Formats: sequence, C-alpha cells, structure tokens
Amino acid sequence: MDRLRNYGIPFKGLKEGKHLFNYEIGEEFFKLFEQPLVEKGGLRADVELNKSSALLTLSFKIDGDVETVCDNCLETLTLPVENESLMYIKFGEEYDEPTEEIIVLPHEENEINVAQLIYEFICVALPIRHVHPEDEDGNVTCDAEMVNQLDNYLVEEKTDEEQDDDIDPRWAALKNLVDKSNK
Repeated sequence: MDRLRNYGIPFKGLKEGKHLFNYEIGEEFFKLFEQPLVEKGGLRADVELNKSSALLTLSFKIDGDVETVCDNCLETLTLPVENESLMYIKFGEEYDEPTEEIIVLPHEENEINVAQLIYEFICVALPIRHVHPEDEDGNVTCDAEMVNQLDNYLVEEKTDEEQDDDIDPRWAALKNLVDKSNK
C-alpha cells in the first residue's frame, strides 16, 4: 500500500464541509496495478470530499484520454475518458463494501486511499469494444493491411442447414421428437 500513499486522503484532521483533491493520472499511476487494462494515458481526477459527522461523500470527476489497442486491427488507439461518480463512506466495526456506492470503514481509520477507486472508474468509463472511429463517410479507419491479414484467418461459421447435415442420425431422430412435441 506504500506505493499508493500519494492517493490517500486523511479525513480525520479536516473540518466538516467540502475539500478538493486533484490528481494527475499518467503511466506511473497505471504501473501501480497488477495487469492493468490500461497502461498509458493522460487524465485528471478531481475528488471532492464532503465531510459530515456521520458520513463522508466522495465526488469523482475524471477527464482525459487513455491509450489502448484496437480490437479490430491491433493498432494503438486513443480513447476519451469521462466519468463522474459518487462514493459514500460510512463508519462501522470492520471494513465492508455492502454496495457498489458504499464503503464501510472501521471507526479507527483516519485515511481513505482513492487510487483503486480512480482506476476502477477509468476502466468503467471505457467502451466495451475498443475500435477506431469511422471517418466522415462512414468508412472504418482501422489499419487496412492488418484487417486484410486478419480476414485471411477468419473462420466462417456454418449455417443451421450445414450444421443439421453434420448431426449424428441418432440425435437427429431425437431432435425430430422434440420438434414434434413443441407443436
């Protein structure tokens, strides 16, 4: 946890009210995590801590770009990241995460480390598929040479008719029974 100490927010000594913390997120940040989904990027994370006597509210605003690999052509791709999230910190007997938005810290804790939360919010903000955007004419902007190479190795799936031809005759008879019973 020592390597994450720059992302700790000591809340015990703070007055009640709002406090702002700013973090510059780059390659060094992503190296803090084992097998990161993202390894490079330039982002800014603004964390606003609203402290009250019974509850801490953390508001995260993350903006910037990350570098990743295109799922289609395997070329480097820059994706924009934008995320706004809330976390609620309650106090209890032991550490717990009862929901995605609530963390329970032991009463004796005096600091919360936000590095893991920032990393997770960045990952959640990424699209499921990482692909180059289309140009103005609707054409794919992926590396054409690589896409052509990958097309050479594309395995075509069989149609239902072709698959039915490959079925063992004993199973085909059973399938006919099922088909008749569904009518």
